Amino acid sequence: MSDWLSLKSITGYRDLDWATGLDADGAPIRILEFSFGLKNWQFSQELQLIGQTMDNRLKFVLGGYYFKERSFLNDYVTFDQGIIQIYGPNLLHTKNYAFFGQVDYELSSLISFTLGGRYTKEKKDFNGGQSDLNGFFYKISGCTTYGDPCSTALGFPDPGHPLRFYVPDTQRRSFSNFSPKVGIQLHPGRDVMIYGSWSKGYKTGGWTTRLSAPLDYAPSFNPEKAESFEIGVKSELFDRRLQLNAAAFTTRYSDIQLNFQLGISPTIQNAGDARIKGFEIEAIAAPVPGLTINGSVGYTDAYYTDVLPGADVPTNSLQAGVFNGAPLPKTPKWKFNVSPRYEYRLGNGGALIALVDYTRTSSVWNDTERAYVLRRPATDTLNASVTYREADRRWDLTAGGTNLTNDRYVVSGNLQAAGLLFGTYNRPREWYLRLGVEF
Repeated sequence: MSDWLSLKSITGYRDLDWATGLDADGAPIRILEFSFGLKNWQFSQELQLIGQTMDNRLKFVLGGYYFKERSFLNDYVTFDQGIIQIYGPNLLHTKNYAFFGQVDYELSSLISFTLGGRYTKEKKDFNGGQSDLNGFFYKISGCTTYGDPCSTALGFPDPGHPLRFYVPDTQRRSFSNFSPKVGIQLHPGRDVMIYGSWSKGYKTGGWTTRLSAPLDYAPSFNPEKAESFEIGVKSELFDRRLQLNAAAFTTRYSDIQLNFQLGISPTIQNAGDARIKGFEIEAIAAPVPGLTINGSVGYTDAYYTDVLPGADVPTNSLQAGVFNGAPLPKTPKWKFNVSPRYEYRLGNGGALIALVDYTRTSSVWNDTERAYVLRRPATDTLNASVTYREADRRWDLTAGGTNLTNDRYVVSGNLQAAGLLFGTYNRPREWYLRLGVEF
């Protein structure tokens, strides 16, 4: 639009048709099997007004965002040779718009400031059709008439569809949020920057769809909100032979959303409040020509500070439970990585590049209720590759391997009612060949 002002437009369209199935028990008979189908349509439009003025000391972006979505999710789960058959056609519509902006102002060569924010407004409607196709609830009650008086007595909410668990009315919810950000950056030298920031974040609410018993209301969950503080330093030292970055952070969550097992159904619900705090250190060193070493270490302490009554799970013989002070799932205490890379120049102008990547991750809980059997132990992952790159860099050939130590562990899992456990393992040792061509 001018030397100091530009306008960017980003238009997105997606049409998705997806299906999958899982035999969770691994047995030759149908004990626990899932299948899902999803049809989804999305449209989004974003506009950004980007500018800089005052001799580039003031930079800004202002924008707007619009999103529209229509989803049809069809899930089917069968238990114990079809004794229970849960069928769920679910229809969801979403409309979302947001306005955002950020200003970066350099007061002097020593200090600069960042100020930003985003306002989001969202509307959703949902119609859930979760049903008991085999009439299991009727049969165990001894009332085999699929309709009144049995349906009313057993709590089925839709007289016109006596096998339906979910209420027939279309559910509607609206959400709005303003998330600010404030930052400060100090530049004591050309190669060192010290910073601090405060920001808030937001994740929208919705409905739980995975019912396995009739309810007279549609179970929902509220938005999740987070408030984060971070301080850190970024630096380039020894004539740019060493890049060293460090950060310390803490995040407070309210109404954190997690997946809980209710009977035979995994459901999303608000667990309460939580806190995450820790630090990260990253380094990139180039001690000699051709050799680059990347390394990082991170520590995270993530735990509940207040657990809602419906999310409390006492410690038992199968699970460590959920309570105040208990750790969050999927969050390792420590993570360490080192990745040396060496490039050797050949006489013909080409190059051989050797890369090794090693990661050590401490143990994590794989599920919210912290089942002992599903806990992932500390893991070691080793990957390596060798690449030949020809002189003109028009093509390269790579041979490599992943998980070379063949370290096997559970990456996700679930504990069903009556003590049925199932899980999924990580990928085994694998090798690959890759050819890259630049046109």
